[in-house]
Amino acid sequence: MQLERQGKHDDPKLSFHLMKFAVQEFRKNSDELSADEYRQISQQAREEMLLHQIILASSEACCVVVPAPVFEQTLHAIIAESPSDAAFHDMLAANNLKLSDYVQALHNDLRVETVLGKISSTVESVTSAEMQRYYKNHETNFKREEQRQASLIQIFSQSDSGVDPSFTTISEIHKRLCQHPENFAREARTFSECDTSKDGGQLGIVKAGELCSELSNTLFSLECGEISKIVERDKAYHILRCDAIYPAINVPFKDATSQILHHLLKEKKLSSCRLWLQTLVRGCEQT
Repeated sequence: MQLERQGKHDDPKLSFHLMKFAVQEFRKNSDELSADEYRQISQQAREEMLLHQIILASSEACCVVVPAPVFEQTLHAIIAESPSDAAFHDMLAANNLKLSDYVQALHNDLRVETVLGKISSTVESVTSAEMQRYYKNHETNFKREEQRQASLIQIFSQSDSGVDPSFTTISEIHKRLCQHPENFAREARTFSECDTSKDGGQLGIVKAGELCSELSNTLFSLECGEISKIVERDKAYHILRCDAIYPAINVPFKDATSQILHHLLKEKKLSSCRLWLQTLVRGCEQT
C-alpha cells in the first residue's frame, strides 16, 4: 500500500514509530500495510510519539545521555538484521525515513528507555513477606506436571504395501525386549535409526504432549520399566520404554523464589513507570 493512500506525512518521528509498529505487529514496512492494518497501528504510533515527547521534556530526562558506544552498538545490531546495508537503506526509504532522521529517532527512543529504567530503578526491593504472600495466592501456578523419563527405538518403514522388512525387524526386537527388557540400550545402539541411538535410545525427561500424540499417550500409559507395544507413526515403527515416573508435585516455595522475585520486581518497576507517566500526562493536560 502506498503512503498516498494512507495520507502521506512529513514527520520523521511519526514515520519511525509507524515503522516500529508495522514490523512488530505485521512484520511489514509501513508502505506495505493494508488500509485496515495501517489504521490499527496509526493511532498506536501517534500515541507513543506524543508520550515520548512528554517523557523527553520531563525534568528526569534533562540529564539523560545515551553513551556513544551503546548507541553505535544498538544501531549496528539493527542494521545487521538486514541482509545488507543496501537492504537496510531500502527499508528506511520504504518507511519514509532518511538515515539521519532514523538515527535521531533511534537516539530519542533509547533516551526514553534510559529514563524509564532510571524511574524503575527507584522501586523498593521485594520483601520475603511479599514473595510468600504471592506464592500462597497463586499456588496453582507452581505445580509441576507429571513427567516421564523414556527411551526409544525407531526404525523407518521400507514399504507402503506388502511385507515390510522393517516391521519384521522391529517385531523381532520387540520380542527380544519383552524377554530381556534390560537389553533396551544395546538394542537401540545396534538397530535404532533415531538420533538417540548413540545414547542407547534415551529421550530424557518429557512432559505429556511433548512427543506426538500417539507416542505421548503410549508413554504415559506405561508402568515404570514397562516396554510399549509397537507404535506406527510417520512411516516409522517405534518401541518406547518408561525408565522413570516423576509424579505431579507442588513446587515448594524455596524452589520458586527466583521466579517469584523476578515477577514481582518486574511488576513493581512497571507500576512505578505507569504512575510516573500518569503524573506527567496529567501535568501536561493541566497546562
